[in-house]
Amino acid sequence: MNFSFTSPWYLLGLLGLALPILIHLLTRRQQTRLKFSAVYLLQQAQKRSVRKSRPNKLLLLLLRCLAIGFLCLALANPILSSGGLESILTSRPSAHVFILDDSYSMSATSEQGTLFNRATETLAELIEKLPGNHSFTLVLASNPARMVQDWTGDTGKALKWLKAAQPSHRTTSIGKAVTLASDLLNTASQENKRIFILTDMDQNGWDRDEFPTTLAKDSRTQIKIIDFSRLQKGLNRALVRKVKLNQEFLTNRRIIRVQATIANLLPDRAIKQLPVTLFINGKRQSESTIDLPAKGEATHEFSFPLLNNDPVTGHVEIQEDALTTDNRRLFAYQPDRKIKALVVDGDPRGVAHQHDSFYVEKALNPFSSPMADIEPTVSTLSEFSERDLKQYSVIILCNVRDLAIGLEQELEKFVLQGGALFIGLGDQVDPKYYNEKLGLLIPVTLKSINQVRTEDKPFHLRAQPSDHPVLKVFTGNMLKEIALIPFRTLYSVEPRRGREFEVPMRFTNQFPAVIESKFGEGKVILYVSSLDRDWNNFPIHPTFLPWIQRWVKYMAQGLENISRHDITVGTPLVLEEMEQPPLVVSPGGKISISRKTLQSPPVFEDTYRPGVYELYQWAGPSVSSPVDSPPSAPKQLPVDAKRLGSFTVNFDPAESAPGKVPEKELAQYFPGAQVDYSPADQALDAASVGAGVPLTTLLFLMLAVMMFWEGWIVRKE
Repeated sequence: MNFSFTSPWYLLGLLGLALPILIHLLTRRQQTRLKFSAVYLLQQAQKRSVRKSRPNKLLLLLLRCLAIGFLCLALANPILSSGGLESILTSRPSAHVFILDDSYSMSATSEQGTLFNRATETLAELIEKLPGNHSFTLVLASNPARMVQDWTGDTGKALKWLKAAQPSHRTTSIGKAVTLASDLLNTASQENKRIFILTDMDQNGWDRDEFPTTLAKDSRTQIKIIDFSRLQKGLNRALVRKVKLNQEFLTNRRIIRVQATIANLLPDRAIKQLPVTLFINGKRQSESTIDLPAKGEATHEFSFPLLNNDPVTGHVEIQEDALTTDNRRLFAYQPDRKIKALVVDGDPRGVAHQHDSFYVEKALNPFSSPMADIEPTVSTLSEFSERDLKQYSVIILCNVRDLAIGLEQELEKFVLQGGALFIGLGDQVDPKYYNEKLGLLIPVTLKSINQVRTEDKPFHLRAQPSDHPVLKVFTGNMLKEIALIPFRTLYSVEPRRGREFEVPMRFTNQFPAVIESKFGEGKVILYVSSLDRDWNNFPIHPTFLPWIQRWVKYMAQGLENISRHDITVGTPLVLEEMEQPPLVVSPGGKISISRKTLQSPPVFEDTYRPGVYELYQWAGPSVSSPVDSPPSAPKQLPVDAKRLGSFTVNFDPAESAPGKVPEKELAQYFPGAQVDYSPADQALDAASVGAGVPLTTLLFLMLAVMMFWEGWIVRKE
């Protein structure tokens, strides 16, 4: 049993109990001195004669002292407990840091509400039971860790906050929260220091490198971990890991394809016929089922026709499980009416029709019509380095010798994010540059130029039916016409080791004519001859127009695929392509301005809420000097604000990982500290018993008994 007191009144109570003993000892000492005297004998005789007529003074003194002691102890508000969690809270004055895991995994369901609800209820009970001589602070463990309650002994404000608290959309960072708690304990004056961690023990949030090497300045810091994972009802079976959108231009109708990747979180059980639903602009668009292997993933593709050029928003959703937060993934997409292609001319000449880009430009938009599906832009090599590649879906290199320093990295980034690169060779091409600098983009090396003499038989394409999306329309007479096209010069190539590619077209001598490969989200097409008439007559053949157009449409993705941003909660959005900070409209309608300095592009950091964010250009204040914070945002969207696009913020799927930190490994995270672990159900049971039994009422009752007894003795005598 443990006695705990919340006031120094208990010292007076103990003094009251000890007083009769002291008086009795003093009396016995005086009696010893008189024991052998005549006076002592006379006193004894006198006492025997009056014993029946006078009350027992020693007993009365004892009762009165007990009454004083009980009164003092009652005013001390004593508590009787049997140890455990409540005895920790009711011991000597201490400083407590309560770390509450508010990550989105805590929104998993339990028998009574979510895990977060159970955690806040438990924490509220613990705070309510804190004696008045204790201080505490409250820290949230989602990333980044932050303090929501400074040191205080007043429980009212914290209890009010806990009552309204909701789990965040962030991941867990227990290590950073413990580091913050350690720093806070260094500022506490109490000798006893404790850290309480209320969490679901998600392994994702326990990064050992984020934990402090020592806890506070006192190695006696105690760690109390309360695990809520056992309260979870059911399993978190699956999640929507990724959603990818693509606009298809090759078909007669514009089509948006939505590719959803679903992951199975169960390590030893496959999931059959899991319902997957596509929602577009708030309406159910399509529904299907998917089979998932154990601890694996699968991809399902939806498609729907594009009726207009309006922005498309939606989400992919799977059937509910224990954690509903990760069962959907949002997306936003701005479709394009045209394919914007940049044609780079590597050998411009004085006569227009002799330009390497002449036939390509005319084939992509033969009548220079504003209604054409493809909008080509011709650029010289010197102009190419000044172009913003994100403004184009396809880049076509026509007989380009080499690129400016660093531009090959820009091309790699462009294709990696979904752009398309079409390379046509020619007499200006430097094979050494292509083999060394463009090795990541091109899966083959340029070996040698193969040229036939005028009197010799030229090369010819091997014309045969194909299932390739570009070539399947070429049948019958069209194939026969293609087979007659003479090629006088071409490059032979050699595969790079370990690289994958396809050869959709070959020459009759089996040399590759077209080589197709993937790089990141984009495609690269290498055509081993020239795109003008220097090496062949293909550009003046009727089939060249549909052939080059279909390759461009096949390769192209909407500009949104290249420039769109799909980030996770808490990740800052860097708007590299923008000079002035745009307005950002958050999912809840809040209008903000991205942060901007002279030395860096605009950055928007408030991405802690999942949803679709809209970007607007406005005629607001410009940045004339470095600033730490953006100017004040308008309360309403300005009339002249121009929509620039959108981006989505989704949950980080790492938080959904099913792994938990084993209890036996906890001590490794807190070197030199006393670690106490308990499941939440046991902690709740302990808390429900209360922090011991209050003895105040009992002591007042004993005081009344003592007073009654004293009165009865006096009255009897």
